Amino acid sequence: MVLALGGDREHVEKTYWRTTNGVVQMKVVDNHCIFYKDGCCVHQGRPWRCAEWPLHPSILLDENNFKAIADSCPGIKAEVGYEEFCRILRSLMARSLPLVS
Repeated sequence: MVLALGGDREHVEKTYWRTTNGVVQMKVVDNHCIFYKDGCCVHQGRPWRCAEWPLHPSILLDENNFKAIADSCPGIKAEVGYEEFCRILRSLMARSLPLVS
């Protein structure tokens, strides 16, 4: 991400990141990721978790997360149902490892 933004790590960290309990996340502006402007504006340098979107693990924690993400992503077929979707997502997550660059 630092390379994609053309800055130094300290600037990127201070300007774009928030850290909660040691977990780095993107800052949020108007209820969206700071990089979301009609789509991701750092797509080539996005974090691996963003590359997994919309298959975000938060879906497994709360059915409301599933509903909110399904409402914003036409690729998630809500008619499959929450339990079946979670079963499929767990299976996918068990087979893949995050890509770290």
